[in-house]
Amino acid sequence: MVDPKICPFCKKENGCEADIPNNNCWCNHIKVPLELRELIPLKLKMKACICRNCVILFKKDKELFLKKYSKLT
Repeated sequence: MVDPKICPFCKKENGCEADIPNNNCWCNHIKVPLELRELIPLKLKMKACICRNCVILFKKDKELFLKKYSKLT
């Protein structure tokens, strides 16, 4: 079973509140690169949000992110 509140990469809580009406979730205020979204494992696509820390790490150091999480994709 997929937990939509768990990041598909680091497996920590993603803190997403997009499912709450009129939310002010952090994910509404940060651009998540398409390239990062494409790395989400197929079984989790459109089912679990990436956490802020993973988005920031990917933007800051894509190579480190890929090294750390490439085994998941």
